[in-house]
Formats: sequence, C-alpha cells, structure tokens
Amino acid sequence: MVRPAAPHDPDVASGRRTAVGTAARDDPGSPTVGREARHTLQGRRHVVDVVATVVLLVLSAVESVAAAGGIVFLSMAFHSCSAPGNACDVGLGGAVVYAGPVVVALVFVTVTVACVLRLVRRRWAWPVALVGIAAQVVVFSGALLLVDSAVQHGV
Repeated sequence: MVRPAAPHDPDVASGRRTAVGTAARDDPGSPTVGREARHTLQGRRHVVDVVATVVLLVLSAVESVAAAGGIVFLSMAFHSCSAPGNACDVGLGGAVVYAGPVVVALVFVTVTVACVLRLVRRRWAWPVALVGIAAQVVVFSGALLLVDSAVQHGV
C-alpha cells in the first residue's frame, strides 16, 4: 500500500520516494521504523580511506615479516650462555623466540580482518591499520625486553 504524497514530505521533495521506503514507513511492525540511516563514507573520502588503508596494511605486512624475523634473530643472544659467568633462562628465551612470531602473525591477521570489515561497512579503516603498526612495534619491543631479561652477562 502506497500512501499519497504530502506536500511537506522531505522524501518527495528530494526525489527519494520509493514503494519499499513508504511501505516500511507505513508498517509499524517494520524493523526500519524509528531508525535513521547511518552516515557512510561517500565518494572521495571512501577512495582515500581505501588507498590509505591498503598502503598501511602493506607497510604492516613488511613490518610483520621484519618483526618476526627479528624475534627469531634474537635467539642468537643465547649463544653467549656457554661463556663463564653468564646465566640464561633458556625456557623464557625459547618461549619468546617461538611464540613471538606467532603473536606478530596474529596481530597482523586480526588487524587485516578488522580493516576489511570496516571497509565493507564503509567506515574509516586507516586508523585501525595504524594501530596495528603500533601494536607490532609493541610486540617486538616486548620480545626484545624479555630476551634481554633472560640473558644475564657476567662480569
């Protein structure tokens, strides 16, 4: 059932009147009654967001590979454990070296999925990618601190 157009109806003035919209507006049991549409990114803003997000995700991928490789490279710190006077917590170091790259990969995958979901919903996604880059730095710094605390050099 389509209701007649009222002269003060904003949908008629803007040319956005459709049978679906009016049927939903007329039916009080419709799930769209009382809801306003969200303002989505449109045009240039969306294109800029997609480009910025893709660039940041590519940088994040490069950073993830470097961070994972760097964490594995930290295992070389344990070669000094056989020197006299040095003490090492091999269990902690091994856990960091094996779990660190997994955490880096999990952060990257989580950020990528979050960015894709936000892009599909036409919301800003580049800040999420930027937070992901910062999270990779935090993970690598944490691994570096843990390995440094696991290796104690003697006098």
